[in-house]
Amino acid sequence: MRFISSCILLFLSAFFASAAVVFSDSFTYPDGALTNVAAGNWAEHSSGTPVQVVSGQVQLSSSLSEDVHAALTNQLFATGSGATLYASFTVKFTALPTSGGACFAHFNSSSFRCVVWASTVNAASGFRLGIGNTSSATASSGQMATDLSLNTTYTVVTRYNVGTGSSTLWLNPANETDPSVTATDATGAVFISSFSLRQASGEGALLFDNLIVGTNFAEVISASNAAPTNAPVITAQPQSQAANTGDTVFFNVVVTGTAPFSYQWRSNNIVIPSATNDTFTLVNVTTNLTGSSYFVTVTNVAGVTNSQFAALTVNPPPPTVTTSNGLITLLTYNVNGNGVADWSTNAAQVQAIGRELVYFNADIITFNEIPYTNTWQMANWVTAFMPGFYLATNSGTDSFIRSVIASRFPIARSQSWLNNSSLAPYGYTGTGFTRDLFEAQIAVPNYPLPLHIFVAHLKATGSTSPQDDADKRAAQASAVSNFFANTFLPGTNGTHPYILSGDLNEDAFSPDNNYTSGHPIQRLTSAPTGLQLTTPVNPFWNSPSNSYTESIRGPLDTRFDYILPSTAMFSNIVSSQVFRTDLLTNFPSNLFSNDNKIASDHLPVLMVFANPFDTPFQLLSIERTNQSVTLKWESQKNRSFNIEASSNLATWTPFASDILTTTTNSPFVFTTNNVAGQIKFFRIYRVP
Repeated sequence: MRFISSCILLFLSAFFASAAVVFSDSFTYPDGALTNVAAGNWAEHSSGTPVQVVSGQVQLSSSLSEDVHAALTNQLFATGSGATLYASFTVKFTALPTSGGACFAHFNSSSFRCVVWASTVNAASGFRLGIGNTSSATASSGQMATDLSLNTTYTVVTRYNVGTGSSTLWLNPANETDPSVTATDATGAVFISSFSLRQASGEGALLFDNLIVGTNFAEVISASNAAPTNAPVITAQPQSQAANTGDTVFFNVVVTGTAPFSYQWRSNNIVIPSATNDTFTLVNVTTNLTGSSYFVTVTNVAGVTNSQFAALTVNPPPPTVTTSNGLITLLTYNVNGNGVADWSTNAAQVQAIGRELVYFNADIITFNEIPYTNTWQMANWVTAFMPGFYLATNSGTDSFIRSVIASRFPIARSQSWLNNSSLAPYGYTGTGFTRDLFEAQIAVPNYPLPLHIFVAHLKATGSTSPQDDADKRAAQASAVSNFFANTFLPGTNGTHPYILSGDLNEDAFSPDNNYTSGHPIQRLTSAPTGLQLTTPVNPFWNSPSNSYTESIRGPLDTRFDYILPSTAMFSNIVSSQVFRTDLLTNFPSNLFSNDNKIASDHLPVLMVFANPFDTPFQLLSIERTNQSVTLKWESQKNRSFNIEASSNLATWTPFASDILTTTTNSPFVFTTNNVAGQIKFFRIYRVP
């Protein structure tokens, strides 16, 4: 027996000396689910939305849930083998993890070991990586004291001592003696058979590439630094562009791999002659290019890689930011971003939304279901689809989605109300207010008072307890109503125009049957709130159900999305509609007929308002006693007026200026003394 044991140890020593790399993968597969395109290298061990390969890299996301693993050569590395396993790989985070964080890579067999975590905890900006010994470890159990940034590629090296169970992590190392961190959570040693990738809530979104697993540090580092012999890997994709007529537009791509590379750009899948460099330039662009999509094919001796598509939007000369015609357009849109990993302007869903936004050209937009971890992408939306717009993104969130408000006009203030507030005063004793009531105070030109835009996304239907959903939704509606009646309207705000919009998850005309008292819409439009129920229609769809907004991807039979204006705005509605691209006639060049279904499961709602302060007025009376004159005219509060006087109707001179009215929707009285005897005529101007 002693002789046999010696032979086994001799064999293992020889194996580790000669076979240092036990697994490697540069993920040069066609785009698609990793377990499908990787030819048996990877297998699923926790079902869910598949891990994807995108442009030669693995895409991992906190919004997805499949876990996969790859078996190591000779698989079983037993605790008595004396082995040490190293893993080297690159990561580039495109969305931040949460403070709680989550792991995304580890060794495993029956247990997790050498668990790599990402988290924002302790980071002054960006995020940090950490190492743990078990799946329940936190990122801070062994955390690198280095803040990392989004959209930057880092090389990570880990080491697991199979005999002792110790786990260590390096960041961009050159040698094993470089600074590292070792996991502090205690655990026992276990055998190792595979390497795993994990998708879990809290990890953010990242691109994982160039995995090498070996039995010594030098081998995994030298292998990872070796010149690639796979197809070109695109490290910076072409980005969608928004430009004005006459601009010059550049599309760029950055690749790694074995040089030299050749490039061929295509527009709408048609080869562009002479577009054979890593940068493609369009000069003096015109609006007829709006909707065009561009991509590049990159080739080297090892293969061919196609880039992602980039869309071009060309805007006509931007109009002056004004409401000279007295009209503003409000759009409310649930854009179905819950669980969406790619919220960039390159995503097909986002591009469909963008085409609609360009077509609408609305002045104010309220969005529901913006992904929480991708809120930062909204600035790119402004560049691509809403140039010059202001954004308010500081709404409350349930850690998955939030609301956003965009405005052509300056946003003076934005505020989250009721986030996670107690619903017990309104008869619901479960969890607090889901998400929030979000407000933006907007300075509209020619409005003497600010316009307050509110957006809400009430608790959804479809859980295992419809009764609980209904009760909570009704309680949230009561909380919103109470806010308007007792917080917002008392005092100065009571004279301001305001509008509530958003996904209220309730059909006013086909209400849920589970309510014990009062449906949400009834509570929201009760008299103390001042909010008015509207029923927008689609001008191309003349059925009785033309106000349905959800779901265009299924049986369109429910109205969930609303614009509820205050009395002043309600009386100034010019037009409204529920919008569908599939029913358009005289189809515009910058829209596709299926854009609604690609963009969202909800339909957008638009409403056009006249200026509530721009109402006609007339002089009601003039009274004169000796040198005292009293003028009375129709007015609204906080409007400025000028008075001119004349003795002959031919020559007019300023008499009084910047007279600020103090009454609301009632006659205003102006009295002055010491009026010269020759003055006989007066006229009044409203100051814009």
